[in-house]
Amino acid sequence: MPSRHTLHPPPHSPTSLSHRLTRTPEITLREYQPADGEAILAAFNRIFAEVQEGFSPRSLAEWRWRFVDNPAGGRASLALDEQGRVLAQYAGLGVRLLLEGEEVLISQSVDSFCDPAVRGGLARAGLFVQAGRPYAERHGFDGEGEDRLMYGLPVPAAWRVGRDQLQYSMLSPLWRLEGSAVTFEGLEPESDLCVEAGDSVPDGVDALFDTAAAGQSARMIKDRRHLAWRYDARPEGNYLWLQVRRKQELVGWMVLAPGTVEGRQALWIMDSLVGHGDDGARRALMAAAGQQARGRGLDTLASIATDACRDWDALQQLGLRVVHSGYSFAGRSYMPRRPVAWWAEHLSLALGDTDLL
Repeated sequence: MPSRHTLHPPPHSPTSLSHRLTRTPEITLREYQPADGEAILAAFNRIFAEVQEGFSPRSLAEWRWRFVDNPAGGRASLALDEQGRVLAQYAGLGVRLLLEGEEVLISQSVDSFCDPAVRGGLARAGLFVQAGRPYAERHGFDGEGEDRLMYGLPVPAAWRVGRDQLQYSMLSPLWRLEGSAVTFEGLEPESDLCVEAGDSVPDGVDALFDTAAAGQSARMIKDRRHLAWRYDARPEGNYLWLQVRRKQELVGWMVLAPGTVEGRQALWIMDSLVGHGDDGARRALMAAAGQQARGRGLDTLASIATDACRDWDALQQLGLRVVHSGYSFAGRSYMPRRPVAWWAEHLSLALGDTDLL
C-alpha cells in the first residue's frame, strides 16, 4: 500500500512491528499488505454470506478501491492460521480532516470480522479483540501520520465488545432526515442560479471547500482528491452529481444515490456543500434533487447525519423531517485535549462519510 504510515512503525513506537507480531502454533497476527487482498476478500465474502441476509459478494476491484486507492490509506490487522487463511480482521479507512486549520488523519472502522468457527460467538470474540488491540496501538495516536480519532457504526454485538475491550465510546446517534420528493420538486430557485447534473466532480470544489471550512474547528476534507476517489472512482458506485453556479462560480454541490438503507428506498443525499449562509444555493440543490427523485420514480428524498450537521436547521426548514435511524456514531479519541464529547459536538458526519451506500 502506498501510504507510508500504514507500512512502517509509528514514531511513538520504540519497537518495530516485526518484533511485535503475535504468533502461536496456530495463529499469527500481523499488519495487512496489499498482496493479502485475495485472501482477505475470500474470508470476508465467506463470513458475511453466513451472517448477513442478502449479502452481495465484494469484488477485488472494490476492495482495492477501499484499501489501496484511498488517498488517506487503508489499514488492517489480520489473524491468520498456519495455512495463511484469514480468520479475523480489524480494519479501517483513512480520512483526511481539517482540525483547527491543520490537516490530520482520522479513520473509519469498517469490514472487521471474525470467523464464527474460531470465535464461538462475537460476545466471546477473543480473536477479534486480539486483532483489534494491535490495530489500535499501531494506528491510534496524537501525532503526525496517525489517527487522532477512530470512528464507526458498530452493530450491537461489536459495540459491546468494542466498549468492553477496545475502549469505544458512544459519540451520538445518527438521524435519518427524509421528506417527500414532491415537496422539494416544487421549490422555486433564485433566478441567478443555474443547476446542472453530471457524473463527475465539478470544477471549483477546492475553492468552495476552502471558503466553507474557514473558521470551523473540525471538518472532513471534501476536496477534489477526496471526492474523485469517494464517488467517481468507486467500481460499484452509482452516484449523481448536482452543481449550482451563480455567475459561473460554483456555490454548491450535492451527491445523490438511489438505494435502500434500513429498508427505506429513496434517493439518498450522500453529501453536499454550500457556502456559509447561502440559503439560495441550498434551496436550488434540494429542488433539483426532488426533481431527480421524481424522475426515477422515487417518492422520498433522504439522508443520514449527526445533529452536528451544519445544515441541520436549514434542511428541516426546507421540509426534511428528523426520525431515528438504527445507527449510532461510536469511536475512540486519541487526543487527550479532544475527548469523544468534543468530537460529537464539532464533527459532522454525512452518509458519504460512512460505507452504507
